[in-house]
Amino acid sequence: MIRINLLPADLRRGNRLPPKILAAAFAAALAVSACVGWFGLVYFGELAAAEDALAKVEAKLTARAPKVDYHGKLLANQQDYALRVQTIQDIGRSRRVWSKFLDDLVDVVNNNGDTERHLAWFDGITVKGDPQKGSKVVMPGNVQGDDKSRLANFHDDIEASEFAKDLKSKSMPTFKLETDDSRIPPAYLRFPLELEFKKQAGDGKGKPGAKKGNNK
Repeated sequence: MIRINLLPADLRRGNRLPPKILAAAFAAALAVSACVGWFGLVYFGELAAAEDALAKVEAKLTARAPKVDYHGKLLANQQDYALRVQTIQDIGRSRRVWSKFLDDLVDVVNNNGDTERHLAWFDGITVKGDPQKGSKVVMPGNVQGDDKSRLANFHDDIEASEFAKDLKSKSMPTFKLETDDSRIPPAYLRFPLELEFKKQAGDGKGKPGAKKGNNK
C-alpha cells in the first residue's frame, strides 16, 4: 500500500541529518574559527610590533640624518683641505727661491775676497719669467783688468755654483775691452751674461725687472 507523507521536508524523519554529524560539523567549524582567530591575533600582533619597530628605526634615522650630512660635509672639507695643503707644499718645493739665487750669486762675485781670481760687478739684473720656457736672468757684467783669464775664472765659478744645477743654458764668455780713467786699473772687460733656468712651477707668475746699480 502506498503511503504519502504530507509533512514539510524539514520535519520529515528520513531527510534530517543525524545529530552526531551536526555536532561534528559544528565542532569543526568552531575549531576552524579558533585557528583563524589565533592566526589573526598572532599575525596582526607581530605585524603591529614590526611596524612599531620600523617606525622607531625610521625616527632614529631621520633624527641622525642631519648629523650624517654634516659628517659628510666635514669629510669633503677634509679632503679639499688636504688637496690644498698638498698643492701649497708642491708649489713651495718647486717654486724658485730668487733670494737664494742672489745669495749664491753674491758668493760667486765675492769669491771669498780673492780679487786676484776675478773682480766682477754688474750694471743691472733683469729677470724674465716664461711659464713655457722657464726664467731667464740677464746681467750685463764687467771684470776688472784686461786679463781674459779672469773672465774665464768668473764663468768657471758660475758653473760651479749651487744654482748651476738649475741652469738650462748659459751665455758664452764673450767680452769687449773698455777703459775708465776713474778706475785703477782703467781697463775692464764688459760682457753680456744670460742665465736660462729650467722650467719650474711658479715661473712666470711674476715678472720682476729690478734694475740695480753698479756693485763692485
